[in-house]
Amino acid sequence: MTFGIIGNPTKKNIGSVMNILLNYLSKNKIRFYIHEALRKNIPDRKFQLHAVKPAVLFDKADIIISLGGDGTFLNSARIIGRKEIPILGVNLGNLGFMAEVSPNEIKKSIRDILKGNYKIFDLCVLSAKTQNGKVFYGMNEIVIDKCNSIKMIEIEIIYKNERVVHFVGDGLIVSTPTGSTGYSLSAGGPIISPYSKVFIITPICPHTLNFRPIIVPDDGIIMIKTHDKEKVRITADGFESTIFTSPASFELKRADFNIKVVKKIDKTYFQTLNNKLLWGADTRKF
Repeated sequence: MTFGIIGNPTKKNIGSVMNILLNYLSKNKIRFYIHEALRKNIPDRKFQLHAVKPAVLFDKADIIISLGGDGTFLNSARIIGRKEIPILGVNLGNLGFMAEVSPNEIKKSIRDILKGNYKIFDLCVLSAKTQNGKVFYGMNEIVIDKCNSIKMIEIEIIYKNERVVHFVGDGLIVSTPTGSTGYSLSAGGPIISPYSKVFIITPICPHTLNFRPIIVPDDGIIMIKTHDKEKVRITADGFESTIFTSPASFELKRADFNIKVVKKIDKTYFQTLNNKLLWGADTRKF
């Protein structure tokens, strides 16, 4: 088993966490490679030789350890993409909904992986093809919004060649089940189990009382068309974005690859939901 280590070099505690991780791997003669972007965070010079270019790391690694928060996890998934190398998220941030392993649990998690005491889940990815042929990929969501304008934009949604709605508002979020606890939830969308085969379409501040979030099967194409002449922006997971001038069109569908995620064998999605988001918390005793 070979581990590849990537992460957010700006995290304050990444040096101390890497010190624990690298010494443990070295002591137990476990093969590992470090993304060259973390070279300055390597605590001991003897580990410098393990710092390699991304192409080498992804070619050698069986499992990727992502050090950071949920944003780092999403960025790791974006970089790995079609390689489909399983990702273990270690939370150095605040919430850690996707990166569920704490720094104190790193050693145990590695031991469990080496013993085979772990699960790998496939999480779907959303692809969005723009009118100029560029393709964006989002593990959480694709957002189409009014960019920096104070004016609303006019949006038409078509699913499986059937018109769904035509509305004006600040924008639209198309979310995967994984992303249902992110931006979509903040905009009033539902929470969906990450293993469901659906997408969530959530309007952003629609200028109507008659359009609320809807859920559609992920086996169809969602066409988004913007009208008028306003500028619109498409963004994938908060990382990549491009601005277009309406009228514009975007074709959204399930990507032809998944993101593989390493999960603890004794932890369920709803336990994470309860612990991280305090879902269903009630001060009353039943």
